[in-house]
Parts: sequence; structure tokens; C-alpha cells
Amino acid sequence: MDNKSKTNQKIKYKIAIIAPTPHYYHVPLYRYIAESPEIDLTVYYCSDEAITGRFSGDNILNGYSYKFMKNYSLHPSYLYWPFGLINFGIWREIKNGKYDAVVLQAWTHLTWYIAFLACLTSKTPVLFMTDGNILSESSDTFKRIFKKIILQFLFKNATGFLTAGKANEQLYIHYGASHKKMMPMRFSWGYGYFLEEFYRLKPQREKIRSFFGIKKEEFVLLFVGRLAKEKRIFDLLDAYNKVDKDNKKLFFVGDGPLLDQAKKYVEDLNIKGVYFAGFQPRENLSNFYILADALVLPSYWEAWGMVVNEAMCFGLPVIASDKVGAVPDLVFNNQNGFIFPVGDIKCLSECIKKLFNMPMQESLSFGEKSNKIIKEWIKGTNPVWQIITLLKKLGIKK
Repeated sequence: MDNKSKTNQKIKYKIAIIAPTPHYYHVPLYRYIAESPEIDLTVYYCSDEAITGRFSGDNILNGYSYKFMKNYSLHPSYLYWPFGLINFGIWREIKNGKYDAVVLQAWTHLTWYIAFLACLTSKTPVLFMTDGNILSESSDTFKRIFKKIILQFLFKNATGFLTAGKANEQLYIHYGASHKKMMPMRFSWGYGYFLEEFYRLKPQREKIRSFFGIKKEEFVLLFVGRLAKEKRIFDLLDAYNKVDKDNKKLFFVGDGPLLDQAKKYVEDLNIKGVYFAGFQPRENLSNFYILADALVLPSYWEAWGMVVNEAMCFGLPVIASDKVGAVPDLVFNNQNGFIFPVGDIKCLSECIKKLFNMPMQESLSFGEKSNKIIKEWIKGTNPVWQIITLLKKLGIKK
């Protein structure tokens, strides 16, 4: 554990964040908060799943105080709803921690209900800081009823909410949360690093494309993420295959349970110009963003879609489904990309064709718009100020 010293600094608020697992795009936020003399932060991780065999602990776990909680689940995974995370020890940590506020980064597992009840019984203020959204409501009747009962209880009794964007805010309101308890906070922090990478690599773009065998006249579509069911990668392959152009390429960056099946699909249909780059460390992603001409995210469920933020730092137009959480805030039809109804392969293909056939100047303007939007988005984020302002607004004082 990194017990960062704050000697001689006045601590105003003692805060705990309960997180599913060490996601690389959340860690910069924790570090930023931990550096503030106004907040004494401890992060509780319910799982080490995101770093097992992928990221160095030294990389992800330094710069803030944290603790891994024992997971008693028979199917331990933050992706397994609702019993993938069962961390009974979080009750004791909250009861004994005497926190000024506890921040929950999810509501989908048993651990969050344990933590929520621990906060209620100990009269500890509890805040939600999630990227769940209203766009992907389940069609399953049982799930909808269960979700309605649980979320109405949680959100009506929560102290406050740090909202990630429009779709996230609408979810809270839909299930009974008061707008007066909310504070906008773009909590996925640290992707501004990609802006620096964009300016560093921009002069090397053609060289990097050449390294990957991409010709100057070729148009490159990029997908970044897990190759899993919710991403609808076969929709993308079918839509791409319908585009009758020779100068096209499609790069998949990431791995997952559908990787082998996707490779076989490409081989069986003889789809040209498709490349599977596999999982890439964060430091390697910049090379793929800089070589691309557009990002495509066809998911039927995407809480936010941090790859949208990252791609926009590189001035890429974005084609995304209407179920991607980032879309209402960051993607604007015919300005910096296109939005299509999830599962509509024909419409997705038409969006791709529009970008392919777009005059160079118009295509550049789409990219410039993406870059401008994300810069403004980053400017609107000051996590420490936003957390403390919400606490004061809610009457939580030291």
C-alpha cells in the first residue's frame, strides 16, 4: 500500500472510494485527489482483476492509498452481475473508518448494497460516482423490475451524486434522485495525456502508417476495446464489408472471448483489410490512434466508452451507436461524427461510406471539431473542487 505522507497539510475531508477493480482510466483521478491537501483519500478495491497479468502494480497502484478487499464470490469477477463481487469486509471498513463521505463507483454487485447499508446504519454520507446511463435499459422484464426496486431505494436514500454526463444524470433522475443532490464531474481523468501524444506523434503519422503497411490513400477505421458480445463487433465487420471500396482497412485493438471467432469470420467471408492487433498496453495505444482516420464503437451497452475521449484527443471523427454513454456529450451528428441506431448494420455502413466519400477538407473539419470538443470537456473538470463543492452543498462540513 502506498501510504502517502500528508504531514503538515490540513486535511478537510476524509473520503473513501469503493471501486470494482483498478481501471487504468480511473487511477489518474485517484492520484489527483490524493495530491490535494483538502482530501484524505483511501481507495478500496473489490477485485484485482483488471491488473492481473496485464498492468504492472507499480504502474497502477502508486501515488495514492488503497486496500484490496477479500472477495468471497464463487464466480469472482466485476463483470459477473450481481454476485461477482461479495466483499463482506467493506462493512467493517466503513463502520470503523469514520469517513466524512463514502463514494460508490457502482451499484451492480452485492458489495455495493453492503457498503450502502453500512453507510446508512453508521450515518456516513454516501455519494454515487458511476458512469451507468439511461441509454441501455434491459428488455428483460425481471431485470427491469429488480432494477427499478433497487435503484429507487438506493438513489432516493443516497446523499449525493457526482454525475459523469447527460445520460448518467438522466439515469439517476429516472430512478428518483433529486437534481439538487447532483454535481457534474467528469470523473474519468488523465486521458489528456493523449492530447500530448497527439502533438508528439502527428509529424510521424505517415511513418507509423507505413510501418503497419498502410498506404497514403487508404482509409483506416479503428475499434479499441474488448472483443465481447456487448461490443457488436460482427455488426462492424458486416457494415465494413458492405463498403465497396478497395482503399479501406479496419484495425481491431484488444482481445476478448470473441477474438478467435472474429478471426474465423473474417477468413470465412474473405473480408479484406482487417487486422487484429490484440491487447495493447496503454502506452502503445497512441500509435493506433495516430494511424487511424476514424473510430467506430458499435456497442449495444457502453456505460461511457473512454475510447471516444481518447480518439477525440487525436482529432478523430467518431461513429458510435446510440447506446454509448459518451454520445450525448461528445458526439454530434454531421459535426464530429455520426450516431446510428444500435444493431442497424445498413445505417452503420452508410455512416462509414459518408466518411470515406467525404472531401478531405470536410473530413479534417470533423477531426478538428472532435479535438476542440474534448479540450473544452477537459477544461470543465476539477475533481477536488467538484467533490468539495458538492459536500458543502449537501451540508457536509468538517
